[in-house]
Amino acid sequence: MIWALAVTLLVWAGAVWLSRFGAGWLNPVLISTIVLVAILLVARTPLEAYQAGTVPLTALLGPAIVALAFPIQRHAKQLGRLLPALVIACVAGAIVGGVVTVLLAWALGVPHDLLLSLAPKHATSAVSAAVAEVLGADASLAAVFSVLTGIVGAVAGPPLLNLVRIKDPVSRGLAIGVSAHAIGTARAMEDGPTTGASSALGMALASLVVPTLCLVAALLGWL
Repeated sequence: MIWALAVTLLVWAGAVWLSRFGAGWLNPVLISTIVLVAILLVARTPLEAYQAGTVPLTALLGPAIVALAFPIQRHAKQLGRLLPALVIACVAGAIVGGVVTVLLAWALGVPHDLLLSLAPKHATSAVSAAVAEVLGADASLAAVFSVLTGIVGAVAGPPLLNLVRIKDPVSRGLAIGVSAHAIGTARAMEDGPTTGASSALGMALASLVVPTLCLVAALLGWL
C-alpha cells in the first residue's frame, strides 16, 4: 500500500503550500484531513488499508511529540520563572474546558459512553485515547475528538486571542497549548520561539492535568 504513503505526502505538501497564503483557516492539518477523507470515500478504500500504508508516518508521531521538549529547554529560564503561574493557569484552563465540554454534552443528551470519550479531549490524542480506555470508553473516538479539538484550536485560537488583545507570547502560547495540544503547538511555533515553547509546555502540563482530573472525576462518580 505504498500509494497511501505517497498520496499522504503529496496532499500534505499541497496543504502546506496553500497555508503560505496566510489565511488562518488554511491550516495544513485541516486541509489535508478533508482532502484525504474525500479521496478515501471516492476510492472506497477501507481505513484499515490506508492505515497499513502510512505506518512509517505514524511511527514518527512519538519522536515528533518528544522533540517538542527542545523549545521548552531553550526557554527554560524564562518559563521557569513563571512556572507557578503557568501551572495554575493550566489547571484552571483544563478544569473549565473539561467541565464545559461534559456539561454541554450532557445537556444535549449525548450518550454516557460518548461523553466519556469527549471528557479527555484537551489532552493530546495518545493521552486522551489511553484515558478513555481506562474509563471504559472508545479510545479511537477519543483520539478523533482530540485531533478535531487541535485543528479547531489551531485555526480559531490565534484570531480569538487577537480579538481579546492578548499579545504576550507566553500567554498566547500557553492558551493554545492547553486547548489545542500538538496541532495547536505546531501553529504556535509559527508565531515565534517563545510562543512555541510556552505552547509546548502548556501541552505537556495539560497531558498531566487532564488525565488526573478525568480519573478523579470518575472515582468520585462525576463521570
